[in-house]
Amino acid sequence: MAEPPSSQSPSSVVCSQCGGENELTTGQAFVACTYCGSTLFVDRSEVVSHYRLSPLLGEPEAKASLRRWMSGNDTVKDLDRKSQLESVEMASFPVWLFRVTGADGEHVFVEPAAPTLIPYLTELSVPAGRLEAYRAEDEEVEVIDVTVPLATAQGWLEQRDVGDVTETALVRMPFWRCRYQYEGQSYVAAVDASTGGVLAAVYPEKSESPYFLVAALGLVLFGVEGLLISNLVAKLVIYVLTAVPLTGLAYWVARKV
Repeated sequence: MAEPPSSQSPSSVVCSQCGGENELTTGQAFVACTYCGSTLFVDRSEVVSHYRLSPLLGEPEAKASLRRWMSGNDTVKDLDRKSQLESVEMASFPVWLFRVTGADGEHVFVEPAAPTLIPYLTELSVPAGRLEAYRAEDEEVEVIDVTVPLATAQGWLEQRDVGDVTETALVRMPFWRCRYQYEGQSYVAAVDASTGGVLAAVYPEKSESPYFLVAALGLVLFGVEGLLISNLVAKLVIYVLTAVPLTGLAYWVARKV
């Protein structure tokens, strides 16, 4: 490998990985280091490191994670069996990573670097020990372009008032984009290829109204019985007799909903 120069000219950028000086062309946003192959992101106000997180989950594991989420408590009953999986595709999604030092120590915050409908993206965990220098040739999947400026993401971070930024980086996160159908309607869920977590904005949710109805019925019955029956022993007996069918009704609702 060639020895990197030691100085930097106004039309060049220094690689944050190896210290090599690379020529910077006007309008160029990404620079591939001539010496180590790492890719740098340049927004003309500063140069930030460009990393990627290698995927740990293949397509079979991603499908399994999706099915486990579908069979959970948040989705309609039997979604894992009644839905039809249409496609599973991997994409590399860009996020701005900020390492921040505040009054309670060091924390890492994430902001999207491209428009997304995925909720809770800012709560993703990015394990620093698994970050590797980004090289375009390492990506064999769809690479989503960076369209959210760094300044915009910095503005979002400032609104949180979390402390002083000690490191800024552009990180590409691997996701499996899963499209599925349920009762004639299409949905999209993203499976984090690093952790197996599932993120979805819109999905067939489990209705909570039957549970509220059972709870309301129980309150009404116990309230009426408490007002009409003054004998403590008789009241306890009636409460027990009322609780038995209510428990059965709640169990039936849980099985059906």
